[in-house]
Amino acid sequence: MGLQLTRIRRSARRAGPLLVAVLLGAVLVASSALSYRDARSAAALIAERQGIAFLLRLDRSLEPGPIQSRRVDALLEANRESGLTYLAVYDAGELKGESGRSVMDGPLFTMRPMFGHGRVRMASPLAPQPRPGLFGGERPPFPGVPDDFVPPGLPPGGSMPPIGPHRMVIEFEPILSEQTIRRAFSVLILSSSAAGLLTIAALVMWAAAIREEQAELRSASRRHLAQLGEMSAVLAHEIRNPLASLKGHAQLLAEKVYDPALSARVGRVVEEAVRLESLTNDLLDFARSGGIQVVEGSPADILASAVAATTPDRIEMSVCDAPVAWPLDPSRIQQLLINLIDNALAVTPAPTKVEARVCGERNALMYAVRDYGPGVPDSERSRIFEPFHTTKLRGTGLGLAVAKRIIDLHNGRIQIVDPPGGGTEFQVLLPASGAPRP
Repeated sequence: MGLQLTRIRRSARRAGPLLVAVLLGAVLVASSALSYRDARSAAALIAERQGIAFLLRLDRSLEPGPIQSRRVDALLEANRESGLTYLAVYDAGELKGESGRSVMDGPLFTMRPMFGHGRVRMASPLAPQPRPGLFGGERPPFPGVPDDFVPPGLPPGGSMPPIGPHRMVIEFEPILSEQTIRRAFSVLILSSSAAGLLTIAALVMWAAAIREEQAELRSASRRHLAQLGEMSAVLAHEIRNPLASLKGHAQLLAEKVYDPALSARVGRVVEEAVRLESLTNDLLDFARSGGIQVVEGSPADILASAVAATTPDRIEMSVCDAPVAWPLDPSRIQQLLINLIDNALAVTPAPTKVEARVCGERNALMYAVRDYGPGVPDSERSRIFEPFHTTKLRGTGLGLAVAKRIIDLHNGRIQIVDPPGGGTEFQVLLPASGAPRP
């Protein structure tokens, strides 16, 4: 329970910056999206204000008297850069002057903005009714325009002449509203990009933290293994000499005891002494797995020697696809093969044979040892190469740990395969190139 809580706290600390970055990015994008939505909602109001400013400016610029076409053309040209595309002047419902091209369908005399084809249509009031203004004159009411509104071109406090009896119909590009929408959209894009970059940076930091933590764990594991190796070497050397004496005297005693009951007990002492001797040998092998001597060796001969050192009559060997020579440490590779074969023999019921083969696999040398036992559960595959981890009732749990260390020293790898027909196959892959690890 305490270990789980520690892992949860470590994961929370590691994921904290990422969560904060994601939340900040979400808030940034949400606020920009709201601004963009408000800008689109305000586009009609901005276009209406732009149209009112056009109507007031054009009405002020029209000269009293008959409407002349050249004057209408001049007014359109003067305001084209501001977005005006069409201007028509009517008097008592009769067209008196027109400039530009109308691209919109629908009623002409609409004072509220009418949108279509990327344009806006508006018209001046139907019948101007003079009323006192705030600029020293009289002017008709415009929908939505406050009395103190000053259109572009009029200085504050200037006089606004009364609108004449004519009506104007205009079409224009809603430049101001489009600019507002584009700016809001640009802010949304920038905010989304910033949020994405912030999230990516947090992910990079999170991945770096995970790699650093894994590196620390590997370093701690190496230190732990080094300490175990030193301790194992000390214990093995301290135990080996008195154990050899104990074993020798027990064997001598067993030869001179004729009482069956006592002979069984002496035999048990010899058996346990042999088991302790095997344990000390395993400890010494684990303690001295710190370096290799790479030479050009025969992979087939190495496998044959490993098979001969175990139980040859229970092993089916195949070396027909083996390369002639390979850079490796023959004695250490033989040691790891013996460990793999012993494990396979221990889980394979007699008289079924264990399979061992060597072959070239692309740019690597592959040793494969297959057993016909119950298989390796998924939950055990990440731990079976740890020192002193074993599922056997009798055993040190050092055989596979020593084998894995030898493979690492050759810059190789080991994989566990579930072949058809049951059992487990351990595949050792040794590359042809690459300096051995110290």
